Amino acid sequence: MVRIFSLFFYCALNLYAHPHTYIDVYLKISENTLKIQWLFDEMTSQGLMNDFDVNHDGVFDSKETLLFKKDVFNPLKEFSFFTHLLVGKKKIILHPKEIRLFRLENTFVIEFTLDLHPYQHQKKSIGFWDESFLCALFVEPEHIQSSLHYTLKEVDNAYYSGYLLELP
Repeated sequence: MVRIFSLFFYCALNLYAHPHTYIDVYLKISENTLKIQWLFDEMTSQGLMNDFDVNHDGVFDSKETLLFKKDVFNPLKEFSFFTHLLVGKKKIILHPKEIRLFRLENTFVIEFTLDLHPYQHQKKSIGFWDESFLCALFVEPEHIQSSLHYTLKEVDNAYYSGYLLELP
């Protein structure tokens, strides 16, 4: 009886396992820069716009952006901003720059840039996944603009989805 209850309980818990946030990832890749845009699902977008567009004018001013960075974006450093850069086999600590927030119709968008110049002419792997089990990130080939040759593959190292972009 205990085994049956345990099995039922395990199956019931798995029914509720789902990401709280869905993020479509758009990339612009050059030899020196990786520009990343996160487009959030409708429900998360609505919550973020309500919380951080304080004056509800549809534009995120510097004060609102600073508050967002402090409360939401900067704490993602613990998760490498869901972006995992390996140069050779060495994990690189990321320092996002030019963080910008904007609204695209009813979608909340974060845009930020990573400097790849120090790793120019080196083999790079860039992974996109969330190890906290809260977000599902999606990288589609049609969402990638690149002047460089790359390969994109799904990887099975995240609870929901994971992608690995490899650059020469």
